[in-house]
Amino acid sequence: MPDWSDLRFFLELARTGTLAAAARKLGVDDTTVGRRLSALERDLGARLFTRTPDGLALTAAGEAMRAAGVEMEQALLRGEQRALGADRKLSGLVRVATTELLGEVIVLPALRVLHDRHPQIRVELLTGSGQLDIARREADVALRYVRPDRGDLIARRAGRVAFAAYASKKYLAARGRPQRGGGLAGHDVVTYNSPIRRWQFGGDDPARDGRVVLRTNSTNMLFNAVRLGLGIGPLPCFLARADRTLEQVSSNMPSDADELWLVVHADIQRTTRVRAVIEAIEERLSDAAGELSAGTAP
Repeated sequence: MPDWSDLRFFLELARTGTLAAAARKLGVDDTTVGRRLSALERDLGARLFTRTPDGLALTAAGEAMRAAGVEMEQALLRGEQRALGADRKLSGLVRVATTELLGEVIVLPALRVLHDRHPQIRVELLTGSGQLDIARREADVALRYVRPDRGDLIARRAGRVAFAAYASKKYLAARGRPQRGGGLAGHDVVTYNSPIRRWQFGGDDPARDGRVVLRTNSTNMLFNAVRLGLGIGPLPCFLARADRTLEQVSSNMPSDADELWLVVHADIQRTTRVRAVIEAIEERLSDAAGELSAGTAP
């Protein structure tokens, strides 16, 4: 019978395709992943991967083990989630995943209130642009801009964040304002590199004629790029309007709003400590709703 801990390393390696990527995901070094894979292959008496120019590829034995391993992983996760769902204690660890900006503006103020109410609840706040897998317990609660479309997850609208095009006053003084109705022809643009975000420069996108000088997955980096005068970029209005060095550009780049989604796994949504964290986040979202959804007149 394979050791489950070795099988966990194998599954992450099968998902990522390289020792380095699997090691980063698991929080260990490359040699540890390689050692655990070798141990599993010795136990099974079969090679599970072959090396290719693009990374590691599963052998036929590896494909069979991956399918069996996924079934075992899902069974363990179901048992863990049901056990957690039956937990009624207002103590213990809750993992919350969100972006850097939402973590700062929404989650941290919520956790201040939560800590006063329930000091025995500990929170691990995981921030970044990548989406952690709630179904695999990489996080318990998530505040996201995208509604998940798979897994046994509960997602509900939690608010809206207004976005608009901004530039620094320094940039506008040097380059002039975009012509109303003329897109961003002749202007430099900074934008997101995620396909779910605005300004992807195709079809009827009014920014398609701009010259892209920067793409980033970080709102904080985009904000600082606009402040430095690198170009015109889409920013959350609540963030940009607090900076007197920025101005919203003309209405040919219309304001928009992103939906926020609060996501939790169905099996743990009624766990007492998870429910307490969700309630604190929802209260903070309600308090900040006007600030987040308000645009700025150009």
